[in-house]
Amino acid sequence: MRKFRHSRRLQGDLLSEINVTPFVDVLLILLVAFLISAPLLTHSLPIRLPDGKLNQRSPEFENVLRVSIDDKKNIILDDEIFNVKSLKLQLPIRAEWKNRDRPVYLQMDERVPYGFLIEMMILFKNAGFPRVGLVFRNQEN
Repeated sequence: MRKFRHSRRLQGDLLSEINVTPFVDVLLILLVAFLISAPLLTHSLPIRLPDGKLNQRSPEFENVLRVSIDDKKNIILDDEIFNVKSLKLQLPIRAEWKNRDRPVYLQMDERVPYGFLIEMMILFKNAGFPRVGLVFRNQEN
């Protein structure tokens, strides 16, 4: 009986099994590639900085806290996205932000309302950061 079944398959019956090994291999390779590349990606917001003109360059600080804010009031700090409420909760407890001597640079979109700018400056001042500054695009002559 066994011989008969085997010989029938050789005569042209379709094999109804799917080999999933190559599919699983491709999925595992994609997973590994994603796991390797995910930490390398950084968040970025499309921010239009306001224009200004300085006669002299301001000093560059090596250890600054850069805060980016887009026109929808999304806040990015250390590659994490916050809203105002979550940032208020996180500022006092995050260990990497404990160095209060370093300046805070606010990179705000020019469409952000002035009231929100003041709110952010007060938020960082109240959190213990004495130097809060604004970033703008310097116009060359």
